[in-house]
Amino acid sequence: MFSVRISILVGFGLAACATALAADVTPLPRPKPDLSVLAVAAPAAQIAAVKPDAETVTDAPSSAFAPESQGEAQGETRGETRIGDSGLPVPRFVSLKSGEVYLREGPSPQHKVQWVYVRRGLPVEVIAEYDVWRRIRDADGVTGWVHKGMLDGRRSVMMTAGANVPLRESPAPDAPVVAYAEAGVIAKLKACGGDFCEIEAKSIDAYVPRARLWGVYRDETVE
Repeated sequence: MFSVRISILVGFGLAACATALAADVTPLPRPKPDLSVLAVAAPAAQIAAVKPDAETVTDAPSSAFAPESQGEAQGETRGETRIGDSGLPVPRFVSLKSGEVYLREGPSPQHKVQWVYVRRGLPVEVIAEYDVWRRIRDADGVTGWVHKGMLDGRRSVMMTAGANVPLRESPAPDAPVVAYAEAGVIAKLKACGGDFCEIEAKSIDAYVPRARLWGVYRDETVE
């Protein structure tokens, strides 16, 4: 998937994440993993107004995201919901507040850093809470702990893998297309109901099939 995260580089210290983590010490360097398939500075996904070839455009998810049965709504399944220590439901979707967020192995500054997220606004799912720490899961299924100060309650979504996603004027499969988005584009989630969600990306307000978004549950209504 297209969440951007980098591993701790050997020989370099990392600055503290943000004011909310002022007491969070810089982690010690860790052995560098194989980065052959992980770009440290991946190019940003794009939104284009020029219509690509017809075979590269679809409202349907790719085979990797295909529903289990025909007519089934695509998206994350929320499962059982509980109220966390914060008084908010768990699980729930949020977004990253900073362009440098440490993902730790456990809920404390003393735990090792697994990844550093470098994409502000990335949608993530809160799956557990402990004191001021939140366990999150990203679109790749990677889990870890971050300080609550690094999370934003404002919702965002990410276009899923597959063909270019048509952004439509209204919530209908035959509505005029105003632009196309590549997989990995992050957009502000404005509303979601039924099969379509209203999003805003690069000043474009449009509708996208829920099946092509990560960051919203399949049975969730957002107003």
